[in-house]
Amino acid sequence: MPNAEVRDLKEEEYDLWDSLVEASPHGTIFHKSFWLKASSELFDRKLKILGYFEDEKLEGGCSFFSYNNSKGVFKFAASTCGLAPYGGIVLSKHSKGKSSDRKQESVNMEVIKSLSSAINKGHFDYIEFTNSPEFNDVRPFTQNGWRSNVLYTYYLNLQEFDETEFSRDVKRNLRKAIENNLSIKKGFDLSTYYDLFSKTFEKQNMKPPVSFQYFKKIIDLLKSTSSGEMVICETASGEPASAHITLWDNKRAYSWSNASDIDFIETGSNYLLISEISKDLKNRGFKEFNLMRGNMPHLSRFAMNFNPNLLPYYEVEKSSLKLDIAKCLKTTFNRLYS
Repeated sequence: MPNAEVRDLKEEEYDLWDSLVEASPHGTIFHKSFWLKASSELFDRKLKILGYFEDEKLEGGCSFFSYNNSKGVFKFAASTCGLAPYGGIVLSKHSKGKSSDRKQESVNMEVIKSLSSAINKGHFDYIEFTNSPEFNDVRPFTQNGWRSNVLYTYYLNLQEFDETEFSRDVKRNLRKAIENNLSIKKGFDLSTYYDLFSKTFEKQNMKPPVSFQYFKKIIDLLKSTSSGEMVICETASGEPASAHITLWDNKRAYSWSNASDIDFIETGSNYLLISEISKDLKNRGFKEFNLMRGNMPHLSRFAMNFNPNLLPYYEVEKSSLKLDIAKCLKTTFNRLYS
């Protein structure tokens, strides 16, 4: 029997974690230690990476952030913060084959059970893990008192990328982009991007969900790790119509953040950006492009036009009796006195 243990990783062991993230099918750029540490600092949340070791070899783990609510009464944990879509569980991948798949399933069950037991020792009032699309078996959680929610994303298969498969709407908007003499340029222009990003939310009477400093920190990291780029679409007069930030890891590229000026929304700029970025990624050898956009109807309609594949991903959550009672009392109070 192998000697197994679950423990917190020290910062000097984060290279081990990053190697696991790169090797695991579940690992994404959002699991990498540089992303996690930056998010922890930006949102003042404590980073914890639990590692599952067998005979001193890291075989799996889980990254998350812990924090208290504003009054300090409840203790929370979440696998993501900021604009990170995924986090949570990362497991080693062993050999392929039907018998190996069954063995992998059994091993994963045991690893997740051990990690879940260690997480429970944190006595959190609410825990939420949003796992990557490649982590598709959440039974070890749901069979042990966790609730699950299904979310969706779109993957564009760049190996089979074919502009003739675009919808009529995409083709029409690409013609409009040509007629409007739109042009594409690469380069990180933070001021331009955040101005467009702010306008995107202002048109919905909403505040931007993250600050200028958030993007500055992330962009500095992308530059230093060569993990992403910004592409801006400009009008014939040089005005920014829309912009897009693409991230990537050793598995795929991600349509992480995009923004546009409502005054140029009908120029076809957003369609031109995704089309040109997809072609460029294919030429550079990327196999997949995660378009995101699967959970809001208007964004889904946009993504569907590029003929991507729809993939589910899973969020699991668990709450304490104390928090459930507090929620129940609040609901009752609001019903009685509203």
